[in-house]
Amino acid sequence: MKYLSTRLFWTGFAAGVLAFSSIASAQMPSLTNTPTSGPPVWHGDVALGLALARGNANTFLFTGEASAENIWDANDLKLGADGQYGFNNWQQTNETQSASAIHGFTDYKRLFTERVYGAVRLDLNHDDVAAVRYRAVLGPSIGYYFIKTDASKLNADAGVSYLRQRLDDQGNTGYVTLHLGEHGEHAFNKSAKIWEDVQYYPQITQFDNYLLNSEAGAEAAFNTRFSLRVVADDHYNNRPATGRKSNDITLVSSLVYKY
Repeated sequence: MKYLSTRLFWTGFAAGVLAFSSIASAQMPSLTNTPTSGPPVWHGDVALGLALARGNANTFLFTGEASAENIWDANDLKLGADGQYGFNNWQQTNETQSASAIHGFTDYKRLFTERVYGAVRLDLNHDDVAAVRYRAVLGPSIGYYFIKTDASKLNADAGVSYLRQRLDDQGNTGYVTLHLGEHGEHAFNKSAKIWEDVQYYPQITQFDNYLLNSEAGAEAAFNTRFSLRVVADDHYNNRPATGRKSNDITLVSSLVYKY
C-alpha cells in the first residue's frame, strides 16, 4: 500500500505525457542530437521554470537548469547543473521557510561497438528539504542499447559506485554501491520527445540501504530555439535523515532555450 500513491502518480503522469506529446508533435525541427566527427562542437540548453514539490514538505520552487553536450565519433560527453530555490511549507503554516537545492553532474560514454558502451558518471547534490548537506556519487558502468535509432533509444547499464554523503543528523559517511540504470526516449515527428530514466543505488553490504531516482518528461518545440518542458522527478531514499520522509516528488514546468 505504501507505494500505491506513487504508482498512481506515475501512471497518471505517463498518460499526460503521451497526450502532451501527441498534441505538440506536428511541427518544428528535430530535438534529437546526431554524432559528429572532427573537433568537438558543443550544444545544449538553458531552462527556467517553476516547480511544486510534495513529500518532506509542501514547497513552491523557482528552478533553473543548464546542460552542454558533445557527441563525436564514439564519444558522448555531457555536463549539467540544476538548482531550485523557493519556500518550504508554502501556504500551509505560519512557519514558511526558504529552501534550496543544487545538483551537478558529469557523464561520459564511450561506444565499444554499435550497442555496447562504457560510462563514467559523477553526481553532486545538496538539498535543504531532504536535509542532505552534500552527496557525491562516482563510478563506472557498462551498458547496452536495446534500441538505437534516430527516433528512439532504450539502454541499460550496470556498475559499481562510491557514495559519500552527510545528512543533517549524521557525520560524514561513505560506502560502495551497485549501480543499475535504465533510460528510454522517443521523438515524435521531429518536434517533440518523451523520456524516462531510472537509477538504483543499493549499498553492496546492506541492500536495504538504497537510493532510487526516477524521472519522466516531455518536451515540445515552439521553434528552432524555444520549447516547453514538463518533468516529474521521484527521489526515494530508504534511509532518510531523521524526521524526513523517504519519498520526494517534484513536478517542474520550464521554458527552454537551445543553443
